[in-house]
Amino acid sequence: MSGAGVGGAGGSAAGMTGAGAETAPFGGQALLLVNPTSGRGRSMELLPKTIQAFRMAGFTPTVVVTDTLVDATAQARAAAAGSLVAVLGGDGFLGAVAAGAMESGAVLLPLAGGRGNDTVRRIGLGLDPARTVASMPQLEAVALDLGLVNGRPYFGVANVGFDGLANEYGNSARLNLGPFVYLYGGIRAFFDWKDVTFTVSVDGEEETFTGWFTTVGNVGQYGGGLRINPLAKADDGQLDVVSLGSASIVRVISVFLRAFRGAHLRQPGVSSTRGRTVHVSASKPLNIYADGERIGPLPALLEVAPAAVLVLVPKGSPVLR
Repeated sequence: MSGAGVGGAGGSAAGMTGAGAETAPFGGQALLLVNPTSGRGRSMELLPKTIQAFRMAGFTPTVVVTDTLVDATAQARAAAAGSLVAVLGGDGFLGAVAAGAMESGAVLLPLAGGRGNDTVRRIGLGLDPARTVASMPQLEAVALDLGLVNGRPYFGVANVGFDGLANEYGNSARLNLGPFVYLYGGIRAFFDWKDVTFTVSVDGEEETFTGWFTTVGNVGQYGGGLRINPLAKADDGQLDVVSLGSASIVRVISVFLRAFRGAHLRQPGVSSTRGRTVHVSASKPLNIYADGERIGPLPALLEVAPAAVLVLVPKGSPVLR
C-alpha cells in the first residue's frame, strides 16, 4: 500500500451508523481509497479535484492509493464502524472495498473512477466524483445487499458465458475506449463463441439449456451501460437471474442492444427469475466474472448477503424498492 495522507485518519461520522436509510453527514473525516489503474489512470487524474471537493465540503480526507484489490478490501475492513469510506475506482474496485466494509460497518461513497462505472451509474450517482462529493447533503445511507460468488462479494453483476468472454477481451484491450471497450470485446467474442449447455438452479429449481449466457445481478448493470438485470433491486434480499438460450447472432445483438434500455426480457430465448441461491455449471470449461473481475472456473455457487453494507445513494435511487 502507498498511502498519501492529507489529513486525519478516517473516523466515525455522525448520522451514518445503523441499518436502513439515514441522513448523510456534511463534514468530518473521510478515508478516500483510490485504485491508480482504474480507467487507465482516470482515477488519478480525478483525484486532485476530488480531494478539493472533500475539503470544500468540510471533510478532512485521508487518501490511500491502493496496490491491489486485496489491499483495498483490507483498508475498508480496518475502517471504523460508521466511518466514511469514499471509493474512487471502477466496478471491481468498488466490489473489493464493499467486501471489507461488509465486515467493518463503514459507510461507502462510490465515486466514478473507472471505465464503465456501471454500479455508480445504476445507483444514480453520476460520473463526476467532485460533484458527487458536493451532493452529499442530498444523499442518504442505505443498507444494500451484496452478491456472493463462491463466497466472494460483488456489487453489480456476476456473469458467465459469451459475455464473460467479451469481458475478458474488453479488459485486455490496449486502446482506451472508455465504456465502448465492452462493445469491442463483444464483437471479438462473436467470432470465438460456440453454444454451451448451461445448468442453472435457482432456489432448487433447475433448468438445463443450450445458449449464450447467464447473469446473476444485484445492482444489475454491467458492460458499460447494459441493464442486463433490469428488475434487480439491491435491497430486496434476492438476486436476479437472466439467461439467453439458443439464438442467432442477430438475436443476440438485438438482446444486448435492447439491454441498454432494460427492454430485452421479452425477447425470444430470454428467461428471467430471482432467488436467494443460484448454482451454475456448464458443459465446457468457463470462467465466471463478477463486477468485471474474473473469479474462477465453474461450477459456481451464488448467494445473497442481505443488507450487507451501508452505501450513500440518492433518494429514490433506481436500485431501491
